[in-house]
Amino acid sequence: MAASIQTDFGERVRKLRTDAGRSQEEFAAQANIDRSTYGKLERGLINASLLTMARVAVALDISLAELLDGLQLDADEVRSLPRSATGPKRLSR
Repeated sequence: MAASIQTDFGERVRKLRTDAGRSQEEFAAQANIDRSTYGKLERGLINASLLTMARVAVALDISLAELLDGLQLDADEVRSLPRSATGPKRLSR
């Protein structure tokens, strides 16, 4: 289940893209993001990396701060989300 911050971010990106008059396919190509991945981003199904957010901001010709403007952070929700698995698992000794 997506966190509301992911959903809110996706909705923000969708609004900025549609306000700019660009299709998903056109925008994803301009931002150098796979179209299906970009669609998941707009639907809040994936957690956008910093690089992906930077690509979106550049394609919109705005700063990262402008891209994130208006998004509300719910600290309790963020704390309750499970941690992502990264890298190989370490063996206990």
